[in-house]
Amino acid sequence: MAQKHLSSGDSINILSANNPSNIPAQALFKDAQLEVMRLYLPATKHIAAHQVNGTITIFCIDGQVEIQTDHASKILHTGDLMYLAASASHALTAIDDSSLLVTIALQGSAHQANA
Repeated sequence: MAQKHLSSGDSINILSANNPSNIPAQALFKDAQLEVMRLYLPATKHIAAHQVNGTITIFCIDGQVEIQTDHASKILHTGDLMYLAASASHALTAIDDSSLLVTIALQGSAHQANA
């Protein structure tokens, strides 16, 4: 069953541990300017390099995730927040079972995999 997106004024506890293992991403809400999603990455899961035309924040709710950009590789631990500029190429690799809160500013953005 599809997860209902939040409406204006709704709330959700993003810290809750209830994660059906078959749902790798949960879109919390999306409007014309902003998308917020929760990603669940089991240990060793890799997401190949990609980019988004809008700015991104990645908040590590739980676990450890390595984020590789064109300029550096950083490990996010529980409680860490990373900002990525629009069109910044990035890849993710979960070190531990991890949960991330990802926000994307959509200002006409399009998601693109790197060639």
